Amino acid sequence: MKIFSLANIITLLNLFFGCIAVLLLVENNIEIQYVFVLTFICLILDFFDGLIARYYNMQSDIGIQLDSLADMISFGLVPGIIIYNLFIQAPSSYVGSILSSVIPFFSFLVTISSAIRLAKFNISKSNSSFFNGLPTPANTILIYSIAIIISDNNKFADLFLSYSSLIFLVLISSFLLICNLKLLNFKFKKFKIKGNRRRIFILLTSAILVYMLSFYSIPIIMIIYIVVSIFTFYGKTSK
Repeated sequence: MKIFSLANIITLLNLFFGCIAVLLLVENNIEIQYVFVLTFICLILDFFDGLIARYYNMQSDIGIQLDSLADMISFGLVPGIIIYNLFIQAPSSYVGSILSSVIPFFSFLVTISSAIRLAKFNISKSNSSFFNGLPTPANTILIYSIAIIISDNNKFADLFLSYSSLIFLVLISSFLLICNLKLLNFKFKKFKIKGNRRRIFILLTSAILVYMLSFYSIPIIMIIYIVVSIFTFYGKTSK
């Protein structure tokens, strides 16, 4: 059993940078944008470890487990801590001191849901056309985007930085992670427009929105992605 293959080393680097992101978020003394850079590195590493494993035939059972364990830190624990920090920042006078001490811990429902999502993925047969539920990296990017929007201290900060909004975020995020909703993946079997129109539409729309709105575009992109996926797999045209 070859543990330190190139693919597994890349996976372990994902875990390494994920641990640093966790530490910085716990200390909470650095701007969220800079922590996101580390998670973006984790995202790139998470993409390349699988790509290299498939290309060089390095796939192994231990590699699969290491990948999920690394993702659990980088894309499971990280978003839970981010939301916890947002709860600590949110005005809490209207919920009372007792509830304000307890409610922030429910942020880790996202972490628990991420663990369930990753465990289900490990034991399921992979499908080349869709994800079952929202992948943990996508969910983490969504939560980062909301935290970064809040950090800008504009009119959207008051909208997102409230107990009711954060509770809703925890619930919808946890649901999307563990549900069996079919969502498009972006594995192009063939580099042709036919059969990939909706994937190309999402990618092009996302690129335009990110260029125009930066992090403010992420929640919009996520809604578009889910709506297009629902239309693809559950609409009349999919039958």
